[in-house]
Amino acid sequence: FRMSLSPPSLDALCKSMNSYAGRDKIVRSLAFMSALQAFSSQPSKEWAAFAKQLSSARLVFRQFNHPGMIKGCLGLMQKAPEDEVERYCAYTVTGVYTVYGIVECVAWLADAKLINGDSVKLFRYCLYLWLTALFAGIVRQVRVLVRKGEWSLEKVKEDLLLLISFCCDFTSGVNSLPAGMLWAGKLQPKTTAKFSLIASLIGFYRTF
Repeated sequence: FRMSLSPPSLDALCKSMNSYAGRDKIVRSLAFMSALQAFSSQPSKEWAAFAKQLSSARLVFRQFNHPGMIKGCLGLMQKAPEDEVERYCAYTVTGVYTVYGIVECVAWLADAKLINGDSVKLFRYCLYLWLTALFAGIVRQVRVLVRKGEWSLEKVKEDLLLLISFCCDFTSGVNSLPAGMLWAGKLQPKTTAKFSLIASLIGFYRTF
């Protein structure tokens, strides 16, 4: 058996897997692959449990990302995009994700019964925050593509992939909202898992 990965590819994989983003996206991809298996024609409780474990692992990983988010906020204040729409969208995305991290940490501790709090309600707030950041990200990416005025696939590939990723996550995320809001509850679990998997794979690809 010979390794099919060339040294440069192996180096790129190691670099990706050694980063927070790379590990998070591969674990996320595996989680939704497991979820798809759980929602297949032969439902599997084992795959569903495995997907839940992977999601729990991601939640723990995210708790070590708070300093990075604070650094991102400070960096954005020092060097924000010149375009007004992009600037405010960037502020929204970074700021909301920073607040999201704090709320999720409290929800996690409450769920573990280490502090008093309604973890269900707090995790629901996290969903609202996440969707807000995704929507701002979508607006920003559309603005970036329009401002470039260049539709050569090679030149806009990265921006287009990011937009697709945001749209996939937003589509599956809205489905988890309370019934009656947009298309909440109208998509099958397998469908939302597919959208989330696409977003995850794009995210992992972008870490190389």
